[in-house]
Amino acid sequence: MATLPADEDYAKAVLTIFRARDVRAGQSLPARQVSAEFLAGNMGRAADYEAALSYAADRGWLTVELERIRLTKTGFAEM
Repeated sequence: MATLPADEDYAKAVLTIFRARDVRAGQSLPARQVSAEFLAGNMGRAADYEAALSYAADRGWLTVELERIRLTKTGFAEM
């Protein structure tokens, strides 16, 4: 899937959710919670959220495992 310039903006919006929760590198949040906050905060649509996760994972900012999204050291530095 090709990335769009906006995908980086959506991915950074996801990082703001982690920043607001004071999440540190190596910590995680439930994927359902992150998705709900992304959509409720009008950060984008469901498809934009999926693109954001893909972009962030490709950059090594986040990992998705077992219904949780983990912030990496690289993602923490990007915040």
